[in-house]
Amino acid sequence: MVENNIQFPQELAENIKDGLKHGVTDEQMIKGMVSLGNLMSRFVKPDTPEEALMTEIWKISTDEEKRMMAELVFRLGKKHIH
Repeated sequence: MVENNIQFPQELAENIKDGLKHGVTDEQMIKGMVSLGNLMSRFVKPDTPEEALMTEIWKISTDEEKRMMAELVFRLGKKHIH
């Protein structure tokens, strides 16, 4: 589990780099993250207590709050682009 947490920002950065290389804008990626979060909160069963907490937070969040969370994750990924 710890290994996945360490790898996440780097994997996120690689996906963002790939998207940018293919002409996907920051805005499109953020909107995609929100859409993915919405789908996951409805159809994916959390495997850990932390995932369950994030699912519950996502479900009670407003659209604006969901966008802010996606922007923060996106910013984290961009920070790790080398």
